[in-house]
Amino acid sequence: MTNWETERLLLRPLTLDDLGALYQLYREPMLMQYVTGQPRSYEKTRERLLSHLMDFDRHGFGYYATILKATGEMIGRCGIQPMPKDTGLEGALAWMFSSAYWNQGLATEFARAMIPYGFTHFPLDRIYAQADIRNPASIRVMQKVGLHMINCDEQYIEYEISRSDFEANKHQ
Repeated sequence: MTNWETERLLLRPLTLDDLGALYQLYREPMLMQYVTGQPRSYEKTRERLLSHLMDFDRHGFGYYATILKATGEMIGRCGIQPMPKDTGLEGALAWMFSSAYWNQGLATEFARAMIPYGFTHFPLDRIYAQADIRNPASIRVMQKVGLHMINCDEQYIEYEISRSDFEANKHQ
């Protein structure tokens, strides 16, 4: 459970002390319209945080508190959620920033760093990301960071990269 960073972000494993900041994040209607459709209650936020902490206990990775280095403020929750499958371990790449920090390239910065970090540090066979079809900003992030679309329906779009594709692209 190590901290790591990008140019503007510090990422550290979530802790119980992050409950208040996470609750503030999950209360943003603009943000949650693409996640749950409505803000999360304090109790539901606590349940999700405990689930995130269990991911770290079980797999050694998960979601991180995302801190803006310039201010030291927690501005989001980003990471890779472990997704055990019969075929191996996959990771669901996800980012969530307070709406005050949208359109600054932070999600792209995070995802560009997280994909190689994930394949280097975690035993993942595949990393994928999903977005609400009404969320063009997240879809653009997935495209910019080199994920490939594999599924799209009326509600969600999914992009991915496999370990073998990542390794092949790394050497080009």
